[in-house]
Amino acid sequence: MLLYSELAEYYDRIYHSKEYRLEARELLRTARRYLHRPPRTLLDVGCGTGHHLEEFARHVDVAGVDRSSEMLRVARSRLGARVPLFRRDMRRFSLGVRFDVVTCLFSAIGYLKTRPDRDRAISNFYRHLVPGGVALVEGWVLPSRWRGTSVALDTYEDPTTKLARVASAWREGNESVVEFQYLIGERGKRIRHYAEQHRQELVPASEMLASFRRAGFRAKILVSGRYRDRGLYVGVRPPSQKEIA
Repeated sequence: MLLYSELAEYYDRIYHSKEYRLEARELLRTARRYLHRPPRTLLDVGCGTGHHLEEFARHVDVAGVDRSSEMLRVARSRLGARVPLFRRDMRRFSLGVRFDVVTCLFSAIGYLKTRPDRDRAISNFYRHLVPGGVALVEGWVLPSRWRGTSVALDTYEDPTTKLARVASAWREGNESVVEFQYLIGERGKRIRHYAEQHRQELVPASEMLASFRRAGFRAKILVSGRYRDRGLYVGVRPPSQKEIA
């Protein structure tokens, strides 16, 4: 998709109003509640340009995984060499390391459109957690929260760049369809126009929770605040029998 390849350098400007620092703090508090101790390590799957990682890194040791080399290039310029970043598919990566917390945010899981793919990804999150570790996964819009057709405009400007994005959204069966049209003007360049379409599965919470439980998690969904429409799935990998004893 263009946003994650050709437009990667503009991604943070498109989402300049997103509250990354506040979100990271809230998520770490949630992780601590279910981990029953402060987290020390965190893996962000679908880390994109590394904005969440930058905030998490103020508190814990972090690493990131993403499929897009262009997004990871931006993340590397933001984070420097101190943060391990891996170009991997969330369904198949194997890092040989386990973490206290695995996050998958901004509805990245929504691009997995079949149950087997979601099962593979969530099982992979489980494998990369320590016993007692916590997975925090932001879902895509819940079917019951989809509000029909919509249109939205987002703009960004600085002294050299002007950007406008119009989004139109609708539903086709169990899929949401969001069409984006971008206009980008930069000093010394001609105005450019891009268009792309995102299709994501509208998955009931019960189905997502079933994927977590098949992987071995104890799982629940939090539906309030910033997650009232998409839900935040919380999966806890049970402690080992030795730890229970």
